[in-house]
Amino acid sequence: MALSYSDGVSNSTPAPAPIPPCPRCSGTHVVRNGANASGTPVFRCQTCGRRFVAAPKKGPVGESDRDLVRRLLAERVGIRAIARVTGRSRSWVPGFVNALYREGTPHDPGPPPKSPARS
Repeated sequence: MALSYSDGVSNSTPAPAPIPPCPRCSGTHVVRNGANASGTPVFRCQTCGRRFVAAPKKGPVGESDRDLVRRLLAERVGIRAIARVTGRSRSWVPGFVNALYREGTPHDPGPPPKSPARS
């Protein structure tokens, strides 16, 4: 007497998720490169070397948030306060502010001139 078991359960392993293309160069030569701290798989592009997550929880910072940071800087609000108000990380805000000041400075003045030697 042979029993047949067919309730729709399959014993095969699920197919792995397809590997996404690189967001920087759109290359398809992408390999898995471990997982991040939360366990999400991380991929690495063999062409350009970029590491990325297939479906990031947060996207790039929008122009409206960037404008808000610029307005808060004009009001002389502190970096930590800007991070609290905008909900951005305390590492992103100073990086953005430094990039703004780099763009605003057309040239590097270099080191200050040395004073003449006393005799």
